[in-house]
Amino acid sequence: MSIINRFLLLILSLTGLAVAGVVVAAATQVLPENVWLKQVHYFLPRPETLGVAAVMFLISLKLLLAVFKRTPKEKYSSKGEYVIDAGPKGEVRVALEAIRSLADRMAREVHGVRDARVKIKAKNKAEGEASLSMDMDLTVGREADVSQVAATLTERLQSHLARTMGLTDVPINVVVSEVSDLQPEKKHRVV
Repeated sequence: MSIINRFLLLILSLTGLAVAGVVVAAATQVLPENVWLKQVHYFLPRPETLGVAAVMFLISLKLLLAVFKRTPKEKYSSKGEYVIDAGPKGEVRVALEAIRSLADRMAREVHGVRDARVKIKAKNKAEGEASLSMDMDLTVGREADVSQVAATLTERLQSHLARTMGLTDVPINVVVSEVSDLQPEKKHRVV
């Protein structure tokens, strides 16, 4: 729920509580009938009352529509697991984060790559089929031949994914977002 809907819900809830409190007070004779009836006769014909009622009606309508609003299911998922092999005895799954981490490490091993950010997308198709794609955002050094770096990285990743996980035809989209003179980032392993 958005922050605007939460704020409108707060206003509507407080107004509802106030109205309910007045109704309970009138019903239990805490407020004498002649007092609250005079107030009702005074406020009902005023234009401000109509304005407040119209605003409250619009807020209520917006919140009601927000309840029934459906967000479309995303076609792609970057979290979870990917089924590599399925058979009558079970299935083999690999976490998408494991594939992303492998691709990140392999990208940093290619000569000329200074930094890499990898995004994995798993698209669910009908009948349990799925397809996997990979987007790589690279920072390369000035000395690097971008087309050679991309070709080397794509070939190494595709052959490694085919050899270790049996994943063939994984599209790898390489984008060079920066050319830098900085030394490659060293990621320390936590043991």
